[in-house]
Amino acid sequence: MEFRTANLQLMKEWNLSLLSKLIRKNPGVSRADLTAKTNLSPTTVSSLVAELIENGLVREIGVGESAAGRKPILLELIPNGRIGLGISVNHDGILVAPVNLVGQPLVTYTSKVDLADGNAILSQIIEGIENCLKYLEQHELKENLAGAGIGLLGLVEGVKTRYLLGDEWYELDLSPLIERYSNQFDFVIENDVNAMALGETWFGFGEEDRHVLYVYLGYGLGAGLIIDGMLYRGAYGNAGELGHMSITPSGPKCSCGLPGCVGKIADGTHVLMKIKEALENNEPTAMTYDTLTVSHFLQAVEDEDELCLKLLDDMVFDLSRTIVSAVNLLNPSLIILGGLLCPPNSSVSQKLIKTIKENSIEGHRDDFKVVVSNLGANAGVVGSATLVLKTLFELPSYRVVEK
Repeated sequence: MEFRTANLQLMKEWNLSLLSKLIRKNPGVSRADLTAKTNLSPTTVSSLVAELIENGLVREIGVGESAAGRKPILLELIPNGRIGLGISVNHDGILVAPVNLVGQPLVTYTSKVDLADGNAILSQIIEGIENCLKYLEQHELKENLAGAGIGLLGLVEGVKTRYLLGDEWYELDLSPLIERYSNQFDFVIENDVNAMALGETWFGFGEEDRHVLYVYLGYGLGAGLIIDGMLYRGAYGNAGELGHMSITPSGPKCSCGLPGCVGKIADGTHVLMKIKEALENNEPTAMTYDTLTVSHFLQAVEDEDELCLKLLDDMVFDLSRTIVSAVNLLNPSLIILGGLLCPPNSSVSQKLIKTIKENSIEGHRDDFKVVVSNLGANAGVVGSATLVLKTLFELPSYRVVEK
């Protein structure tokens, strides 16, 4: 974290960030409300609000009620006042979208790509960026672009990430991409599930909680940790590798070297592998070789396919034990389930929530909530865009220096 010595300019930036954050959290707030919430003088609040309006971040939306005296003028953020370009790259595919200040993707570019082909990944990202830039230009929003955030699968180190496909490690270098757009906007790069967790705390169900465990369940498995309101990366940036918790000593050996990692036996890829084995053995199921996708598995569960129901039970058993262990270690107030395997109101999400609660320590079951993400398939791009948008509202860090 970069610290700056406190001075008048820093205090002004601090107060601007504070007011914009309060307006974001309280649409329809008045200048008098802001004065009461911040203890700043009415003159200071009026001056700072005028600057936010001039900068295109805030607008007046009408007049409020007043018991006596002048009626207050109400304020809100301009949703498209700033845009963050969200880019998500993981096992589910590549998504690129411009996201506004209320967490709404304005348009979404989606593509599937071979993650073993780094050049193809970069090509698809560039195509998505160009389509989004064209959209912003057509709608006269390009000048509002604040930057781009990229959420990448794997172990992110600077502008590179390393990730496993099967038992092989692959590396993706984003340097050519960053250099290509260096004169247009800056990039912020983060692990994809970390970015999703961040997006949940800004635009999802995690806005009011400071201790959040976000669990991503799709073709892979991972977690993002929010501790005391801050994204927790660990000493070397690898926190949240939930899929590499070894829960079955006699289980198959994982590519990390450990036996029985939960990500090896209880994610979407494993479920589809078990269905494929069942098809090869002519076991009865409505699934076919042409429907080996997570979405078809979810539908088969809803249709009460016996094989898929059995696989669901096995998956939920392993996942719930893993998540409960994480709860016992981290003591979050909120668990958010996301990813392709956890759509709202599905049998998977409902059964997983129920089993997590049942397996939790009896005296602490009511201490935390378990919910399904309301960002859905957009969690990746919203989270990635949040990497950029949150900087508009973060309070600057400062260090008090005694002379």
